Amino acid sequence: MKKNVLLVNDTSLVCHHGCTLLMQCIYDVFKKNNIIIKDRIFYEEDYTKYLNKKINFDLILINGEGTIHGKKNADIKKVKQILDFIKLVKKNYKIPVIIFNSTISSLSNNQLKTLRMLDKIYVRESYSYNYLKINKINSMIVPDLLSLLKFKDNKIGKNIIVNDSSVKINNKKLKEFSKFNNYNYVPLLYNHLRYFRYFIYKLIKIYEFKFITKFYLAIKKYYVRSFLKQTNDSKFIITGRFHSIFIALARMKPFYTFESDTYKVRGLLDMLGLRNRIIDINSLRNKPILLKNFTKSEICKIKKFKKSANETIKIFIRELKEI
Repeated sequence: MKKNVLLVNDTSLVCHHGCTLLMQCIYDVFKKNNIIIKDRIFYEEDYTKYLNKKINFDLILINGEGTIHGKKNADIKKVKQILDFIKLVKKNYKIPVIIFNSTISSLSNNQLKTLRMLDKIYVRESYSYNYLKINKINSMIVPDLLSLLKFKDNKIGKNIIVNDSSVKINNKKLKEFSKFNNYNYVPLLYNHLRYFRYFIYKLIKIYEFKFITKFYLAIKKYYVRSFLKQTNDSKFIITGRFHSIFIALARMKPFYTFESDTYKVRGLLDMLGLRNRIIDINSLRNKPILLKNFTKSEICKIKKFKKSANETIKIFIRELKEI
């Protein structure tokens, strides 16, 4: 049975390689399972204004990503929009609303009250699950859908690459470290299209013109292909990005990462059993560091995680279809 779905918080237009790959995974798995994205609301839009039009869907899915938290670096405006959107839908329509692919933390009592209105919540790690449980909100742990990412052209590269961080103050340290060691600095959040993107979504609202959207997304795919080639040519990845860990796992590239502004990185590495891959960013001085390849034990843990993630995502999809 087909499900006609409204997808909220589509991050396809964000200049972030991780978002490009994640949305590709989301659309692929939904299409494969007859969950039809009838319409979508992009991250750049005001979600509540969408409700000015008549809506008719079997299901509303909100892509939570790293958005739903009250930490210092949170996009407070987007958190408010998501929660206001939930309240308006539940007040005016009889459509199930679900948050998936989410990290959730540090919300106020009123914000938590809104989350209780949801029909289901799927979080990416145990910390979010336990946070909601303490606040008497049920949820289910489903690993980030980027865990579905697969590549057929993996090879053993020669270069060492350094990504940027979701914590802005860390980026200067990462740039200096990569420059001193002659490593390639390859950020996931990039500025190539910054002014073009600002022009099209602020001034002409790209999402209102499908042909412009397709053109813009085609350009983004070109950039992500170049990024993926660089990761494939690497032998080690040092990253401050949650999504880059999944790229490293898909390519089976050994990596180091750091604590994030939420517990998403720690939660993922706990599920993998690879907490030793989290290092202190302040240890990245202007000197070489010991780069450890994956051990046999780590490779087994990664394979086990991938298998478990696939099975859990199947359950997630089955539950969506049964609602």
